[in-house]
Amino acid sequence: MTGFDPYEVLEVDRNASSSEIKSSYRRLALKNHPDKNPGDKGAEDRFKRISEAYQILSDPVKRDRYDRFGTVESGPDMSDIFGGFGLDDALRAFMENFGFGGFSTTRARTARRRRGQDIVVDVELGVGEVALGATRELTVMRAEPCPECGGDGADPSEGMEDCPACDGRGRVRTTRRTFLGSIQSVHVCDDCDGTGKVPKKKCSVCSGTGAKSVKRRIKVDIPAGIEEGHYLKLGRQGDFPGANGISGDLIVHVESVDYTPFEREGDDLIYDAVLSFPQAALGTRIEVSMATGESREVEVDSGMQPGDVILLEGEGIGRLRGRGRGDLRVVIDVHVPRKLSREEKRILSDLSESKRFKPD
Repeated sequence: MTGFDPYEVLEVDRNASSSEIKSSYRRLALKNHPDKNPGDKGAEDRFKRISEAYQILSDPVKRDRYDRFGTVESGPDMSDIFGGFGLDDALRAFMENFGFGGFSTTRARTARRRRGQDIVVDVELGVGEVALGATRELTVMRAEPCPECGGDGADPSEGMEDCPACDGRGRVRTTRRTFLGSIQSVHVCDDCDGTGKVPKKKCSVCSGTGAKSVKRRIKVDIPAGIEEGHYLKLGRQGDFPGANGISGDLIVHVESVDYTPFEREGDDLIYDAVLSFPQAALGTRIEVSMATGESREVEVDSGMQPGDVILLEGEGIGRLRGRGRGDLRVVIDVHVPRKLSREEKRILSDLSESKRFKPD
């Protein structure tokens, strides 16, 4: 179960459009990003919750499932049935509430490695990158395993030792006595995060954190057909959280695409070609811009009308989930001059008398 209302988290109503949801998400994610809130311990949790809420509401299937069932899971599991307690917690609560004495149980929690922050980078793409695909090199500041200690936070000359809090077991057992009986629980040791080891002496380079901030240039493959608002995820390329942790992801967000001098319709590109009246009437050859940045000479037949289309197959946008590319549609327009000389007026006046130049 989600455990929260994604509409409330993103501050939108239940009839919000996709664009409204996206806009609110970007505003809140930027406002609550941990990098922009140093010292605010709650920023990380808020940022994660905002991201989780957006994952639900930006996916039509998940959003519909949440709207109908209040959850994005396909069906209830044991934690759903027992209100999110977990089975042992539910049993313990049952015994305590209904007066069964002498109850004792042991609950072991699995150690979880800490996960680092995701890094979100906004990029602006050009039409050629979107049409053909490209490789971008991004510069990011990220936390990486300390080169001195290798990420464990220990002085290399001293190494590690058994954690005194758990005697190197990685688990701590606690016993709570009640009038119903003894309740025992085993949980991951907070001092060593379940590894059973701690530094004898902290690393002098990273002060024992195991992480060091580094500037990196990272190559990102941009697939053909990608659109504004899409995300690319590079797994484990985000921040390293320190000892006994795994790096977050690098999220590349396509903030905008410059399609100049085209317009995009699906996988097709639209190019407006303006002809003079003589060119449209007599036919000509024109230079047409291509998505590659080059130009191609295109034959224009005589008698072209405004709105007629010349189709250049396979010169549009690469298909994101398929083979080949869309088409380039050259749409013809005819320029009508606002001012004419006397001679031009005379010539056009003579032409207007001809039946060939009168509309059908």
